[in-house]
Amino acid sequence: MTTTAPRDLRFDPMDPSYVKDPYPLFARFRKEAPVLHWELGGGPIFFRYRDVLAIMRDPRLGNDPTLGAGLHADMKAAYPDFAAQVEHSLFYAEGAWHARIRKLVNPAFGPRAIEAHRPKVKAIIDALLDELPREGEINVSADFNRKFPVQVISSILNIPPHHQGDFIAYSDALIATALPGLPPELFASYMPAFSRGCAIVRECIAARRAEPIEDDLLSQLVAACDEGDRLSDAELVALVGALLAGGTDTTVHGTNNTMLSLLRNPAQYALLRENPGLARSAFEEALRLEGIQRVPLVRYAKEPLSLEGIHIERGKPVFFALLSALRDPEYLADADVYDIRRQVPGTTLWFGHGAHFCLGASLARMEAEIALQAFFERYPKVELAGEPVYGSQPILRNIDNLPLRVSASA
Repeated sequence: MTTTAPRDLRFDPMDPSYVKDPYPLFARFRKEAPVLHWELGGGPIFFRYRDVLAIMRDPRLGNDPTLGAGLHADMKAAYPDFAAQVEHSLFYAEGAWHARIRKLVNPAFGPRAIEAHRPKVKAIIDALLDELPREGEINVSADFNRKFPVQVISSILNIPPHHQGDFIAYSDALIATALPGLPPELFASYMPAFSRGCAIVRECIAARRAEPIEDDLLSQLVAACDEGDRLSDAELVALVGALLAGGTDTTVHGTNNTMLSLLRNPAQYALLRENPGLARSAFEEALRLEGIQRVPLVRYAKEPLSLEGIHIERGKPVFFALLSALRDPEYLADADVYDIRRQVPGTTLWFGHGAHFCLGASLARMEAEIALQAFFERYPKVELAGEPVYGSQPILRNIDNLPLRVSASA
């Protein structure tokens, strides 16, 4: 059953102190109120690792807030691009529909296929590093980490460079509008960027149909659409949107948090300097230690059910705080410690579980690995120049400014 939290214990994801450091609060929730009804979200939040893992594995819970019914007619009429994205999104697909899409697109996103893009990714990252000063103070979030993921995705999809600004805005809109209960005026403010992004993707799909490009991911996806079992154009647009949203923000903020965690933990930073091959592990461990989400993840009840003694009606949301779960001592005895040599299977929970494991996980890992190795190779001297400044993105703990003092001189 839900617990009654002490008066001084409340869940407010917009509180700046929560965004900066939510972990003492999560520790109290796990101990004093491990399941709490969240008024804003309209459902319970689970904070313990064992409960979160059970929710992620429960087949009675799904990602689709409409349970297959689709959005209301008024929403479709007002925001047709948003409605099409939701109703064809891999994020919300279930059962045979989800399996069909994954079967068609998985070959293009496996580790071996993604590795083929390594030279292109390395060239993009090196070019961005060349634009940075040899020494001085930089905002590594805005000057580097914010730039390379969208350039990488645009490059492997062969999206024209002049659309990168629109693609960043599209990605922000995709992430922000996933939040349940977003105020109508705020939701509407994201729709122009949403529609512009969809239009760009449709233009590119039409161009690939007319003239495919060799070694081009979008051409491969269009070809999968045209061979036997078919992906519709709406499914292709939604798939690119999912790749953009999942493949940029996780990488941007995960790389920010990796750099921050390394520089706050000198022994771990020294380990990476000694062995750059630990870069991917450093990224995975930072995703566990310093999660990027401001609000809990959500699933929807596909049937009436009971969780920890709480009755949940069909269609109602169930929230789970993955940030809290991966800091739970029941999961890891030293869960508050940053250890880049850690080998724990559960850390991959950041990329989902089971059938919904993140399609772009291999790409995000490769990008972060290359970026971290190249950045610290370019700058033998790196130190924090101040505290990170967090932004106001409604669904993510986004660092807008991560000030570093760097020098390319040994």
